[in-house]
Amino acid sequence: MKSFQQYVSDIVKDVKEVDVTALSQALHSPCLVIDIREPGEWEQGVIPSAVCCPRGILESKIVGLLDNCSERKMAMPVFLYCRSGARSVLAAQSLQNMGVNRCYSVKGGYQAWQEAGLPVAELKDVTIC
Repeated sequence: MKSFQQYVSDIVKDVKEVDVTALSQALHSPCLVIDIREPGEWEQGVIPSAVCCPRGILESKIVGLLDNCSERKMAMPVFLYCRSGARSVLAAQSLQNMGVNRCYSVKGGYQAWQEAGLPVAELKDVTIC
């Protein structure tokens, strides 16, 4: 049996990843950023303009989230992040399988965002699905 890390390592080969610098630049254009961490993790802060949607319900909410953002819903880039980048790889694979072609996992997740000194927002300032 594979370990979780081995499983993620296998999947990451088929998933598009971006680093936090690329995400920071992408925020200047229309995009959807989704924080897939659990609700208790959001208290640490979130990436500005992110929508908080826990991993467990992401697939059931993605069409609605994209409908709220754009008429060209499947063309809008979607950036997923978690704490360290592992859960977002799994989520990106799932959304890609659903037909979300411009779906990216943020490498290093929220930890990398914080380590880069990029701005964070408080939970009260974000949308929760």
